[in-house]
Amino acid sequence: MAFNAKGFKTLTHIGTPDVNGAAGTNVCLHAYVTNDDTAAVITVGYFNSLAARLKKGDIIMMSLDNDGAPMLRNYLVTANDGTVVTIAAQNVA
Repeated sequence: MAFNAKGFKTLTHIGTPDVNGAAGTNVCLHAYVTNDDTAAVITVGYFNSLAARLKKGDIIMMSLDNDGAPMLRNYLVTANDGTVVTIAAQNVA
C-alpha cells in the first residue's frame, strides 16, 4: 500500500540538542497508524510526501500491520534531502 496521511500525526516537539538553543534544532515525535507492514514503510520514498515536514532526527512511532499481526515499531528519520525521506528501524532485535 501507499502512505496515508490520515494515519499520521505530529505529537510534540522535543527539546533542543543545541546548547545555544538555536532555532530549528527541535526534534519532533510523530505517530503513524497503518495496515502496511515493516517492509512497506521502510521502502525508499514511502514518506516523501512529508519531506517538508520531517527532518533528520525526527522519531516516528508506528502501529503497523493492523489488519494482520499488529506491532509497534519506532523509526528514526535518517535523511531528508528536501524530496526523499529515509527512515530506519530503531528497535530491532
